[in-house]
This record gives sequence, C-alpha cells and structure tokens, in this order.
Amino acid sequence: MNLVKKTIGLWRGADGEEAEVDIDLGGGNWYRPDWRDVDALLEPRRRYRTAIVLNGGERVLLPTNETPRILMDRTGVFVVFDAQKAVSEGCLYFPEPNNAAVFNADGTLRLVLKNPWGEQGHFRAITNTTAKDNSPAIGVRACPKEWPACEWVYVVDGSTDDLSNQTPQWVRD
Repeated sequence: MNLVKKTIGLWRGADGEEAEVDIDLGGGNWYRPDWRDVDALLEPRRRYRTAIVLNGGERVLLPTNETPRILMDRTGVFVVFDAQKAVSEGCLYFPEPNNAAVFNADGTLRLVLKNPWGEQGHFRAITNTTAKDNSPAIGVRACPKEWPACEWVYVVDGSTDDLSNQTPQWVRD
C-alpha cells in the first residue's frame, strides 16, 4: 500500500512561472515551509493546486488547492475548505456546513465530514490534538457560524464522516 510521504503546494506567478513548497511532512507536527521560491514569483501569485507525494516517490494531484494535513496513518489527507478562498478551475469545493473532506492517497475522495452542529455550523481549521488513548491526532475545529471563537475540537481519523458521536475537546488558544 502506498502511503503519503508529504504534501506540496503548487504555485503560479503572474508570468506563468511555477514553484512548489512542502506543506506537511506528516507525523502530527506542524512544519514550517521554506517560501523563498514562492516569494520569488511575480505578483500576483496564487496556489493553483495541491499534490501528494507517496512513499515510492509518485506524485498525485489532489482535486483541491486547499492546505491538506496528512492523516496519522498516512493513508490519506484531511482538508478544510475555506469559504473566502478562490477555487481553481477543476478543483472540488465543499461549502459550509460540511466544508471538510478526507482524500485517499491516490487523490480520490474518501468522505465529506458531516458537521456535528448541523446547518448552523461550520468547520474552521485543522489543529493538532490528542486521541482518547493520548496519542497524537489530527483535529478539526467545529462550531456554530455565529461564534467569534471556535474552541471545540473533534478528532479526525479518516474512518467516519460522522463526528456527532464524539465528545469534543475544548481548546483555548
């Protein structure tokens, strides 16, 4: 089975020049990308696609230009779709309230998460968290749209689209 080694963002400058930057190297740790090649592109520049690099070196284009996080088991990636972001042609987009999805390592859609707050909710951001067994996990902030702060975090393991059976963690930054 091919597992996800890393994710990369593909950027294009106004003159058509392209650059890429590593986004996530996995393992539940935040990675600080080196933006020099992207910063050197002619303004305006934009991320037009995201790709997965598998352990064998194969590159798979994701049908999104959002920022993915690698699932802890490395079988896929997790994405929260930003309502404020421009969507590139040919990219998938899932609107609120169910604006989060998991993609398999081959780039196919595995599932779209159902927001535990229903129609009045939305997913805000991916965050590091802990699972019930205190192991590192990927989490998503979910809350009602009218709340200015989003402090309820649900663990995402990529096996279910229904987070409503979880007791969320309350996290204040």
